[in-house]
Amino acid sequence: MYRRSWVTLRKIRQVGALALLGCAMSAQAQVAVGDNLNMTLNGDVAIGYSGDFGNNGSGHGLYGAGTGQLSGYFYQPNFLSFNIRPFYNRNQDNSSYTSVLRDTGVDASANIFGGSHFPGSVSYSKSFVNGSQFGIPGTTGLIADSSTRTFSVTWSELLPNLPSLTATFGDTSSSSSIQGDAGTTDSASRTFNLLSNYKIDGWGLTGFLTHQNFSVTLPSFLSPTNSRSESSGTSYGVSATHPLPFSGTFLAGYNRTNYSSETGTYLNNGSTDTAETTVAFQPTGRFTVSGQVRYTGNLIGALQQSFFPGGPPPLPTNDVTSHGISLNTFGTYNLGHGFILIGYVNRQTETFEGIDSSSTRAGGTLTYSYSRPLFGMLYVSFGMVNNASNTGGGSLGYVGNVSLKRQLGRWQLDTDFSYAQNVQTIINSYTTSNYSYGAMVRRKFGTNSNWTASYRGIQTGLTQLPGYSNRADNFITILTRGRYAISGSYAKSHGTALLSTAGVLTPTALAPLIGPDQAVYDGTAYGAGLSVTPLKRMIININWYRTRSDTLTATTFSVNNSERYYGQMQYNLRKLSFRAGYWRVYQGIGATGLPPTTRNTYYFNISRWFNIF
Repeated sequence: MYRRSWVTLRKIRQVGALALLGCAMSAQAQVAVGDNLNMTLNGDVAIGYSGDFGNNGSGHGLYGAGTGQLSGYFYQPNFLSFNIRPFYNRNQDNSSYTSVLRDTGVDASANIFGGSHFPGSVSYSKSFVNGSQFGIPGTTGLIADSSTRTFSVTWSELLPNLPSLTATFGDTSSSSSIQGDAGTTDSASRTFNLLSNYKIDGWGLTGFLTHQNFSVTLPSFLSPTNSRSESSGTSYGVSATHPLPFSGTFLAGYNRTNYSSETGTYLNNGSTDTAETTVAFQPTGRFTVSGQVRYTGNLIGALQQSFFPGGPPPLPTNDVTSHGISLNTFGTYNLGHGFILIGYVNRQTETFEGIDSSSTRAGGTLTYSYSRPLFGMLYVSFGMVNNASNTGGGSLGYVGNVSLKRQLGRWQLDTDFSYAQNVQTIINSYTTSNYSYGAMVRRKFGTNSNWTASYRGIQTGLTQLPGYSNRADNFITILTRGRYAISGSYAKSHGTALLSTAGVLTPTALAPLIGPDQAVYDGTAYGAGLSVTPLKRMIININWYRTRSDTLTATTFSVNNSERYYGQMQYNLRKLSFRAGYWRVYQGIGATGLPPTTRNTYYFNISRWFNIF
C-alpha cells in the first residue's frame, strides 16, 4: 500500500513539474512591460564567411546575419497590435529558380482600433536584395540586384445608420540593377482610394474615388536612352441597386476616368465616361432574363481600361472622337439534367472618327454541362456565360473544360484541357480566346522510388489578328530514389508584353502596334538539378540552368543570355543550422554592347535560433 502511495505521489510530482515547466515556458514566450504592453520576441543569429570574384573585382571577409520577429499588443489586441520582422543578410535559397543570395530589410505592420467603428492599419517594408530576377514572361528572368519599399495605410469609418467610408493610401517604389546592363530600372506608384457604402429604404448606394500615379524607367536593353514613362489616372463614380419583384434587381451607375501618360515624345491622355442601367428578373428557379442600356464615351479609352485596369493605356487617343450606345438582352432557361437554353439580342450604335456604324447580334444556344466523373475518371463541363462589365462591354463567353484522372497499377495519369472565348463589343466586335492544356504522369518503383513528369501549355490571343498572341510551354521531370533526386526542366515562351509599374514585362495579347511601353519577347530556359540527403538532417542541392531571351521594342532589339550554377549544403542540429553555398552567373545583354559579365559568390555560416521572450 505504501509502495502504491509512493508511486502515486511520484506521478503527481511529475505532473506538477510538467505543469510548472509549461507555465514557465508560457511566461518566457510573452513578456509584459508595465501594465498594458505585452510582447514576444524570437529569431536567429548567424555568423559566417563569404567572398565574391568576377569581372568587377573580388572581396571576402566575415559577416553577420539574422532574422527576428517582435509581435505584441498594447492594452488589448483589438486596441493596438503590431508585428515587426527585421532581417539582415538573410538567405532565401529555397529554390534554384528564385534564389536570393542576401536579403536585408524590415517588414512592419500595425492594426489600430480593430472591432471598433474606426479601425485602421499601417504597414511598411523595405528590402535590399542580391540575386533577384527581372522577369521575362514564362521563363527564368535575368539576374539583378534590387531594392524595394512599400508603405500603406487604411482607415475606415463604420458608424451605424450612416454611410461607411474607407480610405486607403499606398506608396511603392523599386530599383533594379540587371547584371551586364548599364543603368537601373526604376519604378514607383502611388494610389489613393475612397469607398463609401450606404443603405436606405431598400436602396444600396456606392460611391468611389481612385487616383493613381505611376512612373517607370525602362532598362537600357528595352530603351537605349533609359527613357522614363509616367502616367496618372483618376476614376470616380456612383451606383445604386434596388430589389424588384420576381427576385429581380435594378442597377444604375455612372463612372468617369481621366488619364494621361508620357514616354519620351509619346503622349496619351483623355477621359472615358460610362453610364448604364440594368434590370434583371428571375420569375422561376429555372428562368432568368436581363436587359441593359449602356453609354460609353471614348471607345478606345474604354477598350484600354478593359485590358489594363489601373495602368497606363497603350494606345494613342488624342484627337479621336468616339462614343457608343448598346442595348443588350440576355435570357437563360434551365431545362434540367445539365441542359441550359440561352438566348440573346444585342444592338450597338457607335460613332468613331466621324463615322457612324451599327450592328445587331442575336442568337440562341443549347449548352450541356457535366461536371461529375464519367466512368470514375473523366470530367467534362462546357457552356456559355455573359461577360458584360463596367469597363469592357464584352457580351458573351464560351468556356469548356475536360480532365482525365486515371490510376493504372503504379501509374497515375492526370490530363486536362480548358478553352475560353470572349466576344468584345466596344469597337464593333472582336474575339479573344485562350486555352490551356497539360498532363502529369507519375510512376512508382518499389517502396522508395518514383518518377514524375508534367507539361503545361498556355496560349491567349486575338483571333482576328494572327500573330498577336502569347504562348508559354513548360516541362518538368523529377526522379527520386531514396536519398537521391534528379530533376530537369524546359520552358519556352513568346508573345507581346507591356513594361508594368512593377518594372517587369507583363504579357498581353493586345498589341496591334509597338509603342514605347510595349515589347515583343521570346525566351527559352532549360536546366537540371541534383539533390542528395547523405545524413538525416543534411541536404545538398546542385542546380544548373541556361536561359536565352530576345526582346524587341520600337527602338531596340536585344539578345540576352544567362547561365547559372548553384550549390547549397544545409545541416540542422537542434537549434543550430550549418549552411554553405556557391553561386555563379554568366550573363550578357546584347543591346548594351558590353561584354558578358561573370559573378561568383560563396559563403558559409552557422546560425542559432533563440526564443528571447
